[in-house]
Parts: sequence; C-alpha cells; structure tokens
Amino acid sequence: MAVMRDDETTDDEMTDDETTDDGTGDELLYDCTTWAGESRGLLASLLDSHGIPHAWQGTVLSVHPEDEDDVDDLIDDVMASARPALDAAAAKVVYEVGSWPAALQTMLADSLTVADLPYEWDHNGDLVVYAEHEEDVEAILDEMPDPDDPDLVGDVSADDGIAVHELLDRLFLASGKLASRDDAASVLAVDDVVGTLERMGPPFGFEAPQWRHLVGRSVVLRDALAAAPGAEDSLDDDELRVVAGDVRDLLRTYV
Repeated sequence: MAVMRDDETTDDEMTDDETTDDGTGDELLYDCTTWAGESRGLLASLLDSHGIPHAWQGTVLSVHPEDEDDVDDLIDDVMASARPALDAAAAKVVYEVGSWPAALQTMLADSLTVADLPYEWDHNGDLVVYAEHEEDVEAILDEMPDPDDPDLVGDVSADDGIAVHELLDRLFLASGKLASRDDAASVLAVDDVVGTLERMGPPFGFEAPQWRHLVGRSVVLRDALAAAPGAEDSLDDDELRVVAGDVRDLLRTYV
C-alpha cells in the first residue's frame, strides 16, 4: 500500500552526526535531522539493545557525556550501511513493506538500484521513494514475488518465538566460535540458520531496521564463508573474524 507524504524541513538543519553541548555538561546532543528514518530507527534500536540511556528531541539525540565513545561506535556501525536521505522537501510515496522477508527487501532494493531510483527505508522499515518515480516503482513491485508465498517465507514463522530464539541462539554460538577460530560445524550452522532468517519478516521484539541490519551482517558472514578465494564476497581470515564478531555482538542481547 502506498501513502503520499510531504516532509517539513527547518531552516536550522545541522550537518549529519553533529554533536553539541547544552552548556550544562549534563548531556551530549547529536543532530540527526538529515539522516534517513531507517538510520535513526536503527540507532535507537542499537542504543536500547546496548543499554545506553538516551532521549530523542525530535531528530536530535541526547546522551550522557560518559557514553560518547560507545555512541560514536554505534553511529559508525549505522553509517557504514546507511543510504543518503531523500530530499526532505520533496513529495514522497511510502510502500508498506516493513513486514516483508529480508531477502525480498534486498531483492527490491537491488532492483531499485539497478533502475537508478533513489529510495530510503523509514523507521518502520517501509520503502520511501520520490512521488515522481511512483510509476517506475510500481512496475518493479509488480514483478516482485508474492511476499506471502509459502515457498518464499520458508518453514519457520517470525511469530514462532521459540523457533526464532533457537535459530538466533545457534547463530550466536556459531558466530562466536568463528570470531576466534575456524570451525567446520559452525560454518554449516551459519549457512543453515541465515538461509532461514533471511526468509522471515521481523520477529517480535525486533524493529524492522534492526532486523534488516542483523540479517544483512549475517548474510555477509554466510556469503564470505562460502566464497572461493579471490571471489567478490570473499574475506581474509582477519576480516572474517571481525564480521563474525559483529554478528555475535548484535545477537548478544537476544539470546
């Protein structure tokens, strides 16, 4: 379902990730006005999962000064996968795809990229595009598989909390081992679990941007483990352990 939207802007927008002090020394402010909605949503989810106290004043993030280093690290993680925000003043159309499986969202994003159509994901995980490109986007969506197709969504439902927890636990253990050493059984576990997770929509307890980020990093790990040396998706041993550690750390608060 598409929804028309016009966004308001202010004259005092600051640059991405600008920090300010309120003069009291009691809080540190990050102005995220120009970020895409998905990026703000992902940062909020990561702050929650890491137990970092924070508050939002519109699109301005407030944190304690002693948490600055941790917040900066999380912002680096978000920015590493962030897309440029669309022009806030332009008319837009929103497509409600936040509940789609991650693999289908990736397919949609790839098609939009090939067609050179700018887009972003909002804080609900829905697709946002310029209204002037609506017909082109509709044509792409018409060619997409049915998100409710049983063959696409797989055997495990995102609503099955026990099954989802078991999958995340397996991935946590496997990625933890791979972060420190080679382990053939863990390689097989990553391949099996990630193949299931990417066919799910966001389970209970996950925001859509947070789920897409987790599945995206897990897919990078899975593809790197399966890649032949020198292939596009291949990583050296040190890079592989870093990605495995990232996946483990993302999962830590859920298992």
